Amino acid sequence: MMVQRIVKFVHDTKTLDEKLVLIVGQPGSGKSNIMRELSAMRGWEYIDSRILVTEELLELMPKVRPVEAPQIMDSVLTKLEAEVILLDGIQALFAPVLQLDPLSMLRRLSRKHTIVSAWPGQFENGKLVFNQDGRLPYREYDAEGLSLVQVD
Repeated sequence: MMVQRIVKFVHDTKTLDEKLVLIVGQPGSGKSNIMRELSAMRGWEYIDSRILVTEELLELMPKVRPVEAPQIMDSVLTKLEAEVILLDGIQALFAPVLQLDPLSMLRRLSRKHTIVSAWPGQFENGKLVFNQDGRLPYREYDAEGLSLVQVD
């Protein structure tokens, strides 16, 4: 049932500027399993977000990373030539050393690529929340206009 909901969301985003679907749930809630199932059923490309953190990105001066990162990450995704990209492990993009705003990055990349991303956190009171465990910086985003599927 969850897989069909996500497929419908992906289909519905095709006409939008941002083709992004977030699967929201706490670590261990089954987001990765759902994405692997989607990959097997639909032939969509399942990747870990760490492949976006390239040597080229890490060699940049920290203050220019937020500016240059979208182009670098876009080139990685373009090389995949995938109809839909299933992006897992996005907590890597929250690493303070990268100085990125991961949700803005995903939204920007989804203007060119259809992305389904796991979001380790929760959706509450109209807000998308990342990291309640304290290991990485706490982030809270307004979820207006986002396509969200919650996994409990």
